[in-house]
Formats: sequence, structure tokens, C-alpha cells
Amino acid sequence: MMTDETFADAGSKVARLRRREGRAIFAVRKSIVTVHAPESSAANSPVKSSAPAGPARNVLLVHDEPDRGRKPALPDELAAVVTQRQYPRERLQSIFVLALVCLLGCASIPKRQYGVEKIEWVGVEQMDSEAIASCLATRERETVTLRLSLSSPECGNPPFDSSPPSLALWTFPWSDWPVYDPAIVEVDRERIQRWYEARGYYGSSIKQIRAYLGDQPVDSPECPEGNDCELRLVVQIEEGQPVIVERVKLAFDSPLSVELIDQLQSQIELEVGQRFDEAVYRADKDRLTSLLRNASYARAKIVGKVLIDRGLRSARVEYRVEPGLECVFGDVSVNEMEGIPTNLVIQAADITKGAPYSDDVLDDAQRAVFALGVFSSVKIVKHYAARGRVVDITILARLGRLVRPSAGFGVMSGILRRTTSDEPIYEPEWDLHLRFAYEHRNFLGGLRRLRIEERPRLIMLDDFPKVPSGGPVLGNLLSLSLEQPATFEARTVSFSENEWDFGPDAYYGFFRHNLALKLGLRRSFFIQRLQAQVAIQHDLYEIVDNMVPDTVSSYRLPFIEQLLRLDLRDDSRRPSSGLYAAITIHEALRLGGYGSWNYVRIIPDLRGYVPVFWGLVLAARFSIGALFVLDSADLDPTSKALGPQSYRLRGGGAYSNRGVYAGELGDGIDGGIRRWEGSLELRVPLGGDFGVTLFGDVGDVSRGTAIRFSHLNTAAGLGLRYYSIIGAIRLDAAWRIPGLQRAGVEQEPITIGVAPSAMHLTIGESF
Repeated sequence: MMTDETFADAGSKVARLRRREGRAIFAVRKSIVTVHAPESSAANSPVKSSAPAGPARNVLLVHDEPDRGRKPALPDELAAVVTQRQYPRERLQSIFVLALVCLLGCASIPKRQYGVEKIEWVGVEQMDSEAIASCLATRERETVTLRLSLSSPECGNPPFDSSPPSLALWTFPWSDWPVYDPAIVEVDRERIQRWYEARGYYGSSIKQIRAYLGDQPVDSPECPEGNDCELRLVVQIEEGQPVIVERVKLAFDSPLSVELIDQLQSQIELEVGQRFDEAVYRADKDRLTSLLRNASYARAKIVGKVLIDRGLRSARVEYRVEPGLECVFGDVSVNEMEGIPTNLVIQAADITKGAPYSDDVLDDAQRAVFALGVFSSVKIVKHYAARGRVVDITILARLGRLVRPSAGFGVMSGILRRTTSDEPIYEPEWDLHLRFAYEHRNFLGGLRRLRIEERPRLIMLDDFPKVPSGGPVLGNLLSLSLEQPATFEARTVSFSENEWDFGPDAYYGFFRHNLALKLGLRRSFFIQRLQAQVAIQHDLYEIVDNMVPDTVSSYRLPFIEQLLRLDLRDDSRRPSSGLYAAITIHEALRLGGYGSWNYVRIIPDLRGYVPVFWGLVLAARFSIGALFVLDSADLDPTSKALGPQSYRLRGGGAYSNRGVYAGELGDGIDGGIRRWEGSLELRVPLGGDFGVTLFGDVGDVSRGTAIRFSHLNTAAGLGLRYYSIIGAIRLDAAWRIPGLQRAGVEQEPITIGVAPSAMHLTIGESF
């Protein structure tokens, strides 16, 4: 019986293709073997056939080292074809603007060669032509395409039978011209055939691949001098009918627990009655292997066998489980690095000797070691005993830069994440600032991380990018932080975060000092998905301005902060699925009469992301906040009721209800003690780095003790996104909807005409 270790070199017959001085090489590693069963040898054949003997009746698929979606290698000559094209004279004369652009660097077709302008597909009805084209060496010229998807099709990655809507817009003059090469086209013919077989279409055939110049077929590989050399390729395919899965079997070399067998069964996605696809088959094997290795079977293997009856178009699939021994972790070691205490690295990895083996534990260890911030790369190597159950571990870490001075210039807008608070603070201001920083990632040894940052600011007391009538004012932000890993136990980090902010209050404009000190412990769990933090803080808020409203006072605020955060999103920067939940709790205490308040402040936050279709994502957020003031010192009446200026509940702005500007939601910039907010977004990717968002926001901020769910303050709008390396650059325009501001109350209509109620330009997704 053939197993996964059997393979054939299916690409040898095309390796002989040569053209001019180049070579076209096509290699297929461990692919599909077609077994011919002649009548004379049928009795001795190890492959059992369910149909009469004949040529190519049975096919045994062999998959030991799948390509995993990698694109076929291109010949060296095709790696970079950057030449200059001779444009027809009449075009250069008729399009003056294009001529100017071309002077700056138009791409052109190499002399006496053809450039591939377009590939047309005929007969592709059940599969997606873009999925096929992504696996070919011959490409059509790149165009700017509007696509409802997060990314373009990739070779070997599903889906294969559908694609999101797309619209080709234009081609830039400097876009490279793919060169037409008949030898490479013949290689691509083999690739198309192989691609269809991988999708289960064993009766498919490539009728022809013809090149056309206009309506005339191209017979010569060389373009006559002086002619238009932009051709199109027409690929004609007869797909036929696919092979359908008739049986899926899970077999075992050794006994396993009933619970584990049930879990393995649940991992198989290849179902009876569906089209056989190698990609699904390989993914099943990967999931089965991963489950076994996380269940302590470190040497587990899945040997797959697929018997194809091409006549009956049926497939019988078997996954044979070879679990091996249940393994445990052995010794853990680290490569030596001068000045780095390896014992702290081993503690951070937190791999317990004698504990059951698990790949997830190793992933968690790798993340934890990298999170120390000292290493540029971390790799974990496993060492298996000859016949034993013990798996020894070696951590190979490459040391990064320990001392990192830096300087720069930047813009901060709308939201400020202070060093001493994980909660975003929405402020109606923006600034231009210089930034000078010094960071040492092994301060005094022990992998301590010290960071000092100085940020002189030129502050605009208005929403970005408006400049207030009084002009900018000066401010300064100085922060110092220190982290110590492995405090008390392997994964607990102790930290101190301190910040001095001198400048204008964002809401009222008076100058004040805000000195915040924080000392705490932080611990991550479950592969960094869950983070818990507890800290003691002290805020000193000292007003140094004579022009002060009667709604704020200077204060001293000692308090305890607890933070619990669960992040199950697939991507924290651009999530498309998953869940995020967090809760922040403050308890302010007047100890011996010191301090300005006794209060409790609770803010839970819940976010969810659901993929819809074509890469569209439905995102939702809901948050409630409450501040319970129990007692206060001798302060102004507003401060007594609403608490400290920096921690009052406010809403509105680019990261809250976008129908109003920051701080203006509900009862206004004085803030409140009750808040609720909800947002719903439909995020529409436009291919690559662009996207559009349709959104709706509701919520309210109240100075009373009740959460006013009847105060909807509804806003809806449209946003544009550009996903850059620094985050999502977004422009949101929101309209407040008349009649949906206070439920059950007759309201005056909001007169906004065609202009939005508020516009926001900022960096970072709304949630």
C-alpha cells in the first residue's frame, strides 16, 4: 500500500524546456501519483480497485510535504524584468500628460518581445480564475483594483471557487510589463492542470492557450519591430466534473482515550458528499497533528491515504493516527549571552520539568521570552530522547540593542494614552511635539527596562486640524518608567510608571501641573491573551492659573487600580474576528484625611468582530461607566459631585460617539458620573491598505446617578481608512439623526443640511 512517503517527480518532463539563453524550470515536490493497473499485474497490485481494470482508473494521492500555499518558483530571468518600452508615436503625441509621466520613468516592453496586457479565461465556471492565476509564472500587467477583500488571492489558499467583487480601475505607466515567453506558458499549462487536480477535477483538460494581438493569433515568439507588442492570452479550459468524497475514516495505530478520539473527529472538515480538495485534506492533517501534540503526543504523525476512482468520480480518505508515546518536558537551557542572566530567561519561559508536553506551552514560552524586550529573535528547539518520553528544550535567543536613544517629531490628536493609565483619555486638543527618549533594556542587569521620555509640546486647544484663534500654547510631558521581570514568580512583572504633565487643561485652557505616580504588578496568562494588573497610584493636580472656572479644583488623589483584559482577536491592529473584553476599577481613599475623594470607578468594555463575506467585518462595541462618589474634601460643588477633572466620565470624539466632538456628549465638558456607549460598524475592505466604514454610534454622559438609556444621541456616518505602518489613518464624518436623540421626547429637529455634525481625522481604529 502506498503511503505518504511515496512520491513521483511530476515535473521532470517540463524541466527540459529551454528558450534562447534562459531556462524554465518547473519542479513539483511530493505531489500526486497516478497508478496504472494493467490487467497482467492486477492480482499482485497493492492498490485495490473498485472498477474494472484499465488505464488510470485509480489514483492514490500522496501528501507528505505539502507546498502550503507557496507560489511556484520563477526562473531567474522573470524575477525582475525592468526595461523600457517603445511606445507608438501617435500615443505619445495624443496624450501629453502621459508623456510627462513617462519622462519620469515609464515601464516598457523589451525590444522585439511581447508584453502580457491581459489573461482571459474561457470555460472557468466552477472555479475562480483569480485563484488559478495566482499560481502562474505568466502574469498580466498589474492594475489598480478596487476589491471587497482584505487581500488578493494567494496561491494554494482557499477559497478556490469564489472571489469577492472587484473592479479594475487603471494601470500606472510605470507598472512593469510581464514578458510573454512560450516556454513559460507551457510550464503554466502543467501548473493549471495540476491546480485543477488538486481541487478534485481529474477529468479537466487545458484545451489551448493562445496569444492574440488584437483579434489575430500570435505565431512568432518575437514581436516585429515597430508593431504594437501588447498581447492578451486566452486560456480555454474544460473543467469536467469533480471527484466527490465517498468515505472519511480515522484509523489508529494505538489506543487513545474516547475523549481524545472525539476531539480528533471534530477536527476533520473534509465531509462525505463534498468535492475533494487537497487544501482541505492537508489542513485536516495539520489540525489533527496539532491537537495530538497539545495532548502530550510530541512525536505524533498523521499518515493520509486517498484512493480516487476516476471513473466513478469518488474519493475514499483515510487519516491514520500514529500518536507515539505521551511525552513530558525535560531540561530547559538557553544559549549563553554576555551580560544576560539566563536564569531569568528560563523563568520567563516557565516550562515545568516533568509537565505534559504541549506545543501551546512552547508558543507561550516563546512569546513570554520575546516580551522581555531584550531579544531581536527567539527560537525554541526540541530535542527528543532516542526512545524515551522526555523532550528537552533549548531556547535560542539573539540579543537586540540594549541601549536605545532616539529623537523625533510627531503629532498627537484626539486621544492621549498617558503613561500612568491604560484607559484612553479623549481630549479636544492636538499638538506638534518633539520627542527625546532614552531606553535601556538591561538596566543594572536583571533585564530591567528603563525608559525616560521628554516631549515638549506645541498645543492646539481644538479638534484636529483646527488652529484656535488664540494660537498654540506651550506644554511639556516628561515620563519615566521602570520594569522588573520575574518578580515573586516567573511571569509577574513589577513596574513603576511616572509622568509630569505641565500645560493647559484640554477642556478649559487654564494651566496646571499633573503629576502622576504608579507602582504595580502585571501578569499575562494563556499565551498572552489574558492580562491582569494591579497598581497603587497617586495623582497631584495643581492649578497655577488665575483664570479658573468654578467647576474644578486642585486635588490630591491616592487610589488603587485593577485592570483585567481578555483579547481573543485575530489581529489587534486590524481585527476581522474575535472578542475583546476589559474592565478597569479604581478605588480612591482618603487616608487619615489625606486625599480629595472616597470613590469607586468602574468601566467595563466589550467588543466583538464577526467576518461576514468577501472580507467585510461587522464590529460592535458596548461600554458602561459609573463613578460612585462616597465622600470628598472641601472642594467646589462640581468637583465634589463629579470627582477629579482627569477621571470624570466624558464622551464624544473620534474614539467614542462621533456625532459630537470630544467631551461634548450628554451633559457636556464638565463631565459626569454615569456613561454608556455603543457603536456598530460595517468595515468594507477595498483591497490592500484601503477601506470604507459605515457606522452608527449611540450613548450618553449624565451628571445624575441614573444611566439614561433613553438619551440615545444617535449619530451615523461614513469613514475612510488607510492602513499604514503606524496604524489606520481615518477620516470619519458623522451626522446626528433628528428624532433619535432622546427617545420618547418631542425634539426640535437638528438643522445640519448636507454638512456632517462632526468630522474627525485621526490615527488608529475607533475600536
